[in-house]
Amino acid sequence: MDCGDPKASCDQLAIDFVSARINNRYLLKEATGSITFQVLVDERGFSCVLSHNDASKSALTNELITYLNGCIWKPAKVDGKPVASSVNVIFRFISGGVYGQVQRLDLAEMKPPGDPTIYNKTFTYTNPSLKNYDFTVWTKYNSPLVDNIAKSAAMDQSDLLWYATEKGMTRFEGTTFIPVNEYNSPFPSDANIKEVTIDRDNNKWVYYDNKIFMYGSGGWQLFDFKQFLAGGVNQVLNSRNGELLFATQNGLVVKRKDKVVVINKKSMPEMPSSNVLFAYVDSQKRLWIGTSKGTIMIDKSVITSFNSLNNTPLKNASISGAVEDEKGNVYFSLVDCNKQTGENDSDKEGIAVLKFNGNWLHYNDKNSGMPANHVNTMLYDKFEHVLWLGTDESGIARFDLNSGWENYHNNNSPLPGFTIYQIVQDSKGIIYATTANGLLRIRKKTGA
Repeated sequence: MDCGDPKASCDQLAIDFVSARINNRYLLKEATGSITFQVLVDERGFSCVLSHNDASKSALTNELITYLNGCIWKPAKVDGKPVASSVNVIFRFISGGVYGQVQRLDLAEMKPPGDPTIYNKTFTYTNPSLKNYDFTVWTKYNSPLVDNIAKSAAMDQSDLLWYATEKGMTRFEGTTFIPVNEYNSPFPSDANIKEVTIDRDNNKWVYYDNKIFMYGSGGWQLFDFKQFLAGGVNQVLNSRNGELLFATQNGLVVKRKDKVVVINKKSMPEMPSSNVLFAYVDSQKRLWIGTSKGTIMIDKSVITSFNSLNNTPLKNASISGAVEDEKGNVYFSLVDCNKQTGENDSDKEGIAVLKFNGNWLHYNDKNSGMPANHVNTMLYDKFEHVLWLGTDESGIARFDLNSGWENYHNNNSPLPGFTIYQIVQDSKGIIYATTANGLLRIRKKTGA
């Protein structure tokens, strides 16, 4: 068994070297599927393949066995002493090549996620639209997904999903996972990728190791923003103006073509705090900035601080997300700046709506069908003209922008769990959600 603490380990570069040797020797254009090897690692770190699942016993498999038997491992330890253990190594055939990695059996991840927490105790969910969707779930146990948990993902203009995790990044084209690793990027295969976003020119921006990388037509480039990002990046955001926005603990860093501008309390005293959580440019070119102590809005030269206004839901709240519909209504997810430690569900959070006529609305789990107040992610679905919300503990909410609320989670739908980190949509209307339990696809049934 894959026992011990730490468990037996092999440098990923060594396994990548094995993959490279195989890729150089074999034509794998039509190859699909995977081969899994059970490898015994003794207390000295020497390895021996015990078994595999290739019934054909091909020459390629025999060559992989030879390479794996020659890899040097760090043995597992129990109570500080090296012990023998067995480890699974899987080689997957993807896009004309083979890629290998150690496959950890995480028993905690394989446990059922448990029951969702629905804070709304008065609304009855009938979920009439649930039957209209097909749900598909990928995990690292049934696919080449690098990890079940991805807190950042982005859809590019070619409908390629970029899926970033603490254990590497992959691209998904709807049927095939394509690893992003040292062979096609500046990142190792197990890179802890913090953020990925796509700009209006279809460039991919990646935050890794406190550095900013951009992938465009000329390949990968490194941008030297260290002096601006020393405190760490909370989010990398794309503006409709073509600007790139970096929400950092030391202010909002705005990249405009070749210029970099920093907005913080020093340059703009009206800001409640320099710790920026989120920023958004709406269709009227107003810049909204959410900080740890409140929200401001900049309309040309006019600055509005919402902490000083009593007639909006943004008083003493920070915006944490924003989307806009075709009518110009702007929907903000909120974080209560005065939320107490241990307080899971604040009624000051929820969704604030700035109507196109200037009026404000506020939805929470006491006055609407929201299942919980805290929202991790929002998507305005331009195909169905509905709002999708992802929550920490209550799954996904679907709001028809009138009075129809639906709530999908692992107890009433095919969702793999109840923690939703990000929701994105491709050009055909297909929705992808990153969760704590794998990648979820929601596709409307034909004719529904």
